[in-house]
Amino acid sequence: MKTTCLASVVLCLLASNAVAAELLPAVLDWSQRAVLSTPVSGVVSQVAVHPGESVTAGQLLLQLDQRPFDNRLKDARAQQHKQQLQRDEARREVERTRELYNRRVISTHDLQLAEIAFATADSDYTSAVTALEDARLRSEYSRLHAPFAGVVLAVDVSAGMTVINRQQATPLVTLAQDHPLHALVQVPGSALSGFHAGQAVTIRVNGQHFDGKLEFPVTEPDSSGKYTLTFTFDPGKAALHAGQTARVGIE
Repeated sequence: MKTTCLASVVLCLLASNAVAAELLPAVLDWSQRAVLSTPVSGVVSQVAVHPGESVTAGQLLLQLDQRPFDNRLKDARAQQHKQQLQRDEARREVERTRELYNRRVISTHDLQLAEIAFATADSDYTSAVTALEDARLRSEYSRLHAPFAGVVLAVDVSAGMTVINRQQATPLVTLAQDHPLHALVQVPGSALSGFHAGQAVTIRVNGQHFDGKLEFPVTEPDSSGKYTLTFTFDPGKAALHAGQTARVGIE
């Protein structure tokens, strides 16, 4: 015998608590949503995408004016090369000084001075290598790429705008992952025993049917005591988006 669990969400269970074939009201949601920014500041020189556009993973979304980053990179390379030459010369000098010391030509103090000079040059070289790597990272961060394939929801800047990211990152592009999509269904706690991870379902949207499965069987209840179940499915070439209503058919 079937009993009604909710007025808004019709969930019918058999006496054994197994879930009978039912269509549960659902709302679609993106499987991932990210507000993207960059950890460096600069002037936006190019915006390569617009809202509603589909992008691939790694695709360029926007970039800052490259000239300041290129200049820092050139300077860092020059400093690294300079410090490498000075370190190599300090190494040769300490090797000559050790040879003279072993021949008792110079004092221990002279050897110590040469070793200190080499240690200083080696430290300066390490700092220059670190500065070069930092300049490379800053140059890399000045270009914003899509971390995953999806659809652009919003672009919050335009070419010519100054982005200042010091204490808090400025939102630049909002990206959503639309493959797969999620279908969210709310159920009471008494119905949770009728679901299990990986459970096969059919998700119906605008007359189209998609094979799906239960991804996350249990969540924290909301203020009304309902639980949200997350079903995942691949919409294929269908133009679906978050907020659309759907029906989930339990196998």
